[in-house]
Amino acid sequence: MTRAIGRRHALGLTAGALALPRAALARAPPWPVRPLRFVVGFAPGTATDSLARVLGEALAVAFEQPIVIDNKPGAQGSIGANLVAKAEADGQTVLIGSATTHAAAASLLKSIPYDPVKDFAPVTRLGHIGQVLVVRADFPARDVAGLLAHARANPGKLNYGTGSSGNLLPSATLAKRMGLDVGRVVYRSPPQAMADVLGGQVQFMFIDISAALAQIRAGTLRALAVSSAARSPLLPDVPSIGATLSGFELLTWFAMYAPAGTPESLLDILGNATRKAMTDPTLRGRLSTMGFEPYTSSPAELAAFTAAEVAKWRALVAETGIEPE
Repeated sequence: MTRAIGRRHALGLTAGALALPRAALARAPPWPVRPLRFVVGFAPGTATDSLARVLGEALAVAFEQPIVIDNKPGAQGSIGANLVAKAEADGQTVLIGSATTHAAAASLLKSIPYDPVKDFAPVTRLGHIGQVLVVRADFPARDVAGLLAHARANPGKLNYGTGSSGNLLPSATLAKRMGLDVGRVVYRSPPQAMADVLGGQVQFMFIDISAALAQIRAGTLRALAVSSAARSPLLPDVPSIGATLSGFELLTWFAMYAPAGTPESLLDILGNATRKAMTDPTLRGRLSTMGFEPYTSSPAELAAFTAAEVAKWRALVAETGIEPE
């Protein structure tokens, strides 16, 4: 699915927030000269897609060019990532990547057609979303300890749902380290899995906070823990899963990448405009209400982070014994 984000649909960013990108563009060679293409390896309505659209609206104003959101879902986001890896290195095609495209896919799939480190030019990190462990409101456990006790008292009778790699690893790690005899039910997307938690077909799951927040606030889902080391500002009363799994933290993070070989001058323009847009209070507030914790980085910081995350996910997949697909 593709959709161009024009100026009249853009966020109402302040003039000050856009001053730096406009000044930078005025001093640089004319670029971009045509609409930019943001490739998203996931379906519309997912967290990555939502982030791409909010950011795209802001950059459409900064660059005075439409931003086309091109959804290429499938194969753990690797279809979209590969498209960008093989694209012309002219800065016009950009990947809004994630922990899935650049860390999980390399371990959860038997092979991917790109190297998550060598085939991309890092631009900037964009933030993360924590996962939240949820059960139906009438489930007998009120906290993680209660869930563990219930699972142990009912071996082989509980199942957890997964709709993405971000859902999978926290649940699989919890089951492995706590020695739980529980089953895994795979869904095409997290909302489908959550629907079955609400319906009682599966008993628990980790899911993006943004996807579950409305149900938690409505009282139909109970939040037991978050996957971040610190409590989420959106769920301040919910403890970290690190209290049960010492040292464990797994976040669904997002970042911007261009094809390897993209000229540094274009990466600088793109990165500077993105980092400036991400400081705007209106944009940050909009992302925060969706469950994102927005922030940026230098290209060097993103490069080091990506390499570390590839190793981290590889180790977790090996620990849990998940077989690559």
